[in-house]
Amino acid sequence: MAQNENLPVNIDIDSEWKDATENQKRENNFNEKNYLNVRLEKGEDKKVLCIRLLPMDPSGGTPFVHVHFHNVEVHKDLVKPGMKPYKSFVCLNPRNNPAIDHEKFGDKCPFCEVNKEAYEKSTKATTNEEKESYQKLSLANKTKEAIIVRCIERGKEDEGVKFWKFNLKFDNSDPYHKILDLAKVRAEEGRKVGKNINILDLYNGRDLTITVKRGNTENQTVIDVIESSVETPVAESQEQLMKWLNDEKKWQDVFTAKPYEYLALIVEGKLPWFDRSTGKWVDKEEYDKKHADEKKEEDKKVEDANAQINNAINNLTTSATATFENQVVEDVSNDDDENDLPF
Repeated sequence: MAQNENLPVNIDIDSEWKDATENQKRENNFNEKNYLNVRLEKGEDKKVLCIRLLPMDPSGGTPFVHVHFHNVEVHKDLVKPGMKPYKSFVCLNPRNNPAIDHEKFGDKCPFCEVNKEAYEKSTKATTNEEKESYQKLSLANKTKEAIIVRCIERGKEDEGVKFWKFNLKFDNSDPYHKILDLAKVRAEEGRKVGKNINILDLYNGRDLTITVKRGNTENQTVIDVIESSVETPVAESQEQLMKWLNDEKKWQDVFTAKPYEYLALIVEGKLPWFDRSTGKWVDKEEYDKKHADEKKEEDKKVEDANAQINNAINNLTTSATATFENQVVEDVSNDDDENDLPF
């Protein structure tokens, strides 16, 4: 598909360079096809993927969105067996993630509350041990800035639009900065020869090869990014491109936020469970205990009712038997009297 200067939708990277600089200064049901899978499986040391970026908004603009997550320790039943008990949760602080539905999920974040409270206590601690303990707790609940990318995976175009989330790093060695650096270098090379080069251009841009390698530790990975040397359109037809651009999935649908009451249970190390009878998230252990007690009470009521029924039946049986025996005695007596009558 040839580049068309009159088409309204494209990727703009100039604004993203500005946003990246400012950031540095500021220092639906689960579907695996919605995610770019960069995870290295057990025994796998390297993975190579090829992607093409799409703007977050159908009308064009940046393919990146800046978000904040909390990566915290969770109850062991929230992760697969053998995995470390840690999960990431979308921060509910409107300042960190203004794009999520705060009317639905709330505008207070329990992790941020713990982070702030622990930090304040660390400044007032009277011993080094106490201070270190509060500092550790504060850091454990601190937000991490991440980037979510909207893209198409080459070779799996039939799976549609995907999202890729990764954390930003202080040394700018993350994929976000690597992609921006590549785009900036190529743009400067183009300007020297009077040519407009935008490797993220939808119509005349370049695919990105993502290489994931295992790092120095068990959970560490190193990600390299290089761009293709060939300029190609994202899709073979304008129809296919518009279908991808107008895909209704948003990053908020894929990386879904959890309500305050759910996250508050996570903070306490509990396993959240949705109580349908009350419409609220509760501690599963307490839920199970409550329902176990309720079941015992119901079983006791059933036992008492059965006992009452059995007693009633026994009383009726006893009464009926006594009545029958009395009737038999009376009948026998009447027969004897009749036999004694003179004729």
